[in-house]
Amino acid sequence: MYKFVMNFLLILSVNLLTVSAYATNLQSLAEVEHTAYTFTLAQAQARFNNPEITLTPMDKRLRLQHCESGLEAFSNRAITKAGNVTVGVRCHQPVAWTVYLPLQIKVMKPMVVVARPVSADHVLTEQDLRIEHRDIGSLRQGYMANIAAAVGQQTKYSLGMGTVIQSNHLRPLNVVKRGESIVLVASAGTMEVRMQGTAMSDASLGDRVRVKNLSSERVVEGIVDAPGVVRVTM
Repeated sequence: MYKFVMNFLLILSVNLLTVSAYATNLQSLAEVEHTAYTFTLAQAQARFNNPEITLTPMDKRLRLQHCESGLEAFSNRAITKAGNVTVGVRCHQPVAWTVYLPLQIKVMKPMVVVARPVSADHVLTEQDLRIEHRDIGSLRQGYMANIAAAVGQQTKYSLGMGTVIQSNHLRPLNVVKRGESIVLVASAGTMEVRMQGTAMSDASLGDRVRVKNLSSERVVEGIVDAPGVVRVTM
């Protein structure tokens, strides 16, 4: 019985030593996370001013052999945009392994947002807008950085308070309305003739629009030169 107990204690001691040795030979997950973080930060700093990096912590139950060759971070695709990215960290010796970590790149920029709800076809004023710092990584269609660029434009649809103004939200203000009486200006060299006409459709500055000449009853096409003015070339 004594011999059996001693053999059991010997085996238990060997196993505990083996487990202890294995535990001390594990790779620090904090070092893996730091390697991924510094790699992503360097990539982001090469493209953006003051980027913020957020890393999702690794599962603490993960067991990796300690890397003696040095940890190497990499990305399978160039990091050129803000938003969610995946970065790999690998080891070559003594045991080759690779793990992938999800990170997020945030780049805060001042941009134009809606200060109060506006309806469709609303002509924006300065009071409708304000500047806020937002993460460009959360935007798909870009943003506007200057309030003056949005003022005077017309909304295509209703926009809620806090909405980031994007170019696809707006259209130039229509300065010619369908059925509206307009001035038709025909130019030929230094000569200019003005006639009354009727717009066949809505149009904004610089748009081409068809106009019915009230004198000749002919429909001509011209370019909106100013509110209520369409210019044609003879």
